[in-house]
Amino acid sequence: MNDIPTETFRKVLLELFVEVYDGPHHSYTWFIDNAPKSGLLGTLEDITSEEASRIFVENGSSIAAHTEHLRWSLAQTNAMIRGEQPSQKWSESWLVKTVNDNEWNILLSNLGSEYKTLHQNIERQPNFSNEQILTGAFGFVAHAAYHLGGIRQMKKGLGKTS
Repeated sequence: MNDIPTETFRKVLLELFVEVYDGPHHSYTWFIDNAPKSGLLGTLEDITSEEASRIFVENGSSIAAHTEHLRWSLAQTNAMIRGEQPSQKWSESWLVKTVNDNEWNILLSNLGSEYKTLHQNIERQPNFSNEQILTGAFGFVAHAAYHLGGIRQMKKGLGKTS
């Protein structure tokens, strides 16, 4: 990290973080489709609470479960940045299985809020020389991309292509 200026790293990290959550902001992308709304937030936008609650395979997870898992992980990251000691009990992140309309709307709103908060925290991060911060930065982008792929496959199972 000594060879990469903090501002360069921040710019690259934010570009990838925005791409996975918000979708493309250029005529090119690094790892998702270049279609509008192909990021996580756009992918979830037209899914109903009933669809989000559907389990596709026995003992599998729903879109709502993946969404809560992502919201929880962003909240944990934001808490650590604030200097708090979050629970780190990943099993807690999978407690949501089904949602009604109100719960789904709140979950989507909370996911968006945690994303925006982490975006702001990245912008304010003074440096990325701490190994835990650096690893976490790579990790939360890869983690979101993994779940985006899973959610997009489940969405295809609903007969929705976007």
